[in-house]
Amino acid sequence: MVYVIQVLSAILIGIAIGAMLGPRNPMRLGTSVLAIVLGLVTLFTGSWIYLAIGTVIFLIGAGMRTGEGARA
Repeated sequence: MVYVIQVLSAILIGIAIGAMLGPRNPMRLGTSVLAIVLGLVTLFTGSWIYLAIGTVIFLIGAGMRTGEGARA
């Protein structure tokens, strides 16, 4: 089970890095960095709670609207 959690945390880290390379938004950047940190903690400890918290934080940041459509 620990290996599954570690693979999921590696996926979270990869997706968060990809989101950081996308359009610039301070909120999205902050949540991505926080998700990466929690993903790294999960990778080394194997605790699923950090993975769950990091995923929720990342999804909140990914749901933020950006660009010209955000003002409408």
